[in-house]
Amino acid sequence: MAEVRKSAKQTEARRRAREKAAEFRERQDKLEQLAVDYFVAADSLDEIDAATEKEIAAVRARAEKQSADARSEADAVMQRMLALGITRAEVASRLGVALRDVKKAPAGNGGETSSTEAAQPTEGEGKSAEVPAEQRESEPSFA
Repeated sequence: MAEVRKSAKQTEARRRAREKAAEFRERQDKLEQLAVDYFVAADSLDEIDAATEKEIAAVRARAEKQSADARSEADAVMQRMLALGITRAEVASRLGVALRDVKKAPAGNGGETSSTEAAQPTEGEGKSAEVPAEQRESEPSFA
């Protein structure tokens, strides 16, 4: 029986070691590529989250502006109603809101909201727009 030479055993061992090393490197390369794919996806998630937060902030700002505009319009309507001489209680009753939500008419222009309306006298107004306290319609004061 012929004995395998030592150099043949070493050659065979090297071949098997190289095969295993090649398999290991191939597996490592696949794992590395998968890790790269993961990090690309994770980074895109961060970008998506940042863009979403930016859009949400823009929508909130737009909604706040629209709400403020609607509130201003509602307040202006109430002020125009007060300018017609009705009480805050009547305005609240007609609109179905709490009396505390009906703001008092500004003292500077007697409740008028438009400068053109303030400049034009209405029927029955004399030279003075001030009416003595005794002649004014009584309005409860909620200070």
